[in-house]
Amino acid sequence: MELQQLRYFVAVAEMEHVARAAERLHISQSPLSRQIRQLEDHLGLQLFERIKQRVRLTPAGRDFLEQARDLLSRAERVEERARQIGKGEACSVSVGYCEGIIHNGRLPAALRRFRAAHPRVNLKLAAMRSGEQIDALERSLIDIAFVYNLPQPTESLTSRLLTSEPFVLALADDHPLAAKDEVMPSDLDGMPWIALPKSINPAARERFLAACAAAGFTPDIQFEVAQVSTTLGLVSAGLGAAVMQSSMRRMSPPGVAFKRIDWLPLGVDIHLLWRARAQSAGVRHFMRALEETQDAGSLKAFSA
Repeated sequence: MELQQLRYFVAVAEMEHVARAAERLHISQSPLSRQIRQLEDHLGLQLFERIKQRVRLTPAGRDFLEQARDLLSRAERVEERARQIGKGEACSVSVGYCEGIIHNGRLPAALRRFRAAHPRVNLKLAAMRSGEQIDALERSLIDIAFVYNLPQPTESLTSRLLTSEPFVLALADDHPLAAKDEVMPSDLDGMPWIALPKSINPAARERFLAACAAAGFTPDIQFEVAQVSTTLGLVSAGLGAAVMQSSMRRMSPPGVAFKRIDWLPLGVDIHLLWRARAQSAGVRHFMRALEETQDAGSLKAFSA
């Protein structure tokens, strides 16, 4: 029994006339009658009573009509969902991200564009540390990752450098250095500092201290804070200076001044990672939305 046969049967049942049903179906009367007879033979049922030029459903035919309509309706829903999945409109996309990509603005802009174009996609977001994202990506728990630390190259993961930002110095806006045109390393020697806890990222702490030493000063780290918002609060309270990605200047929180420190060779690199194989249409659409948010020439096109 084929779906086409069911469609023919429903048309004849609704029109109660083979010739008119054939006209509605845009086929000739003879193959339509043949399909109805084959369906009856297959089921072992008489579906219609033939009365002169018309046909009428038998009791068995009326019951079968209800079941046929239900089956055709379900088949249409299955077909429609398959089309939506193929277009990336009925799927889910799971995105892991580090805090920096939010402050940078690229992810929020991509999310806005993606949601506007594909409102039916089930979009999931998870704030995770870089190592957690890489593990989740390899285990297929997320589809896309925005990480600080680029892992060793593997056959299963593909990566792009998404954005690179230098560090800037954050100071209380009433600090004497906030009024200076240029802050030099010697200005910072012995100042109290707010830094990321060493336990969270020992390597980052070592890079920071080494860069400061190379520049000629030693930061006096008095507070360790994991959240950027808390760090800014402590800076505005005058409890210390901090370094952070330059895009934080766009936020301009009250009580904080930002100063360029181009002589400090540190910054924030954010990499985009995704699985090299088995990309869904939803993932491809999301990556296209992300690509459309870039400044011209800042990121190579993603592979489809």
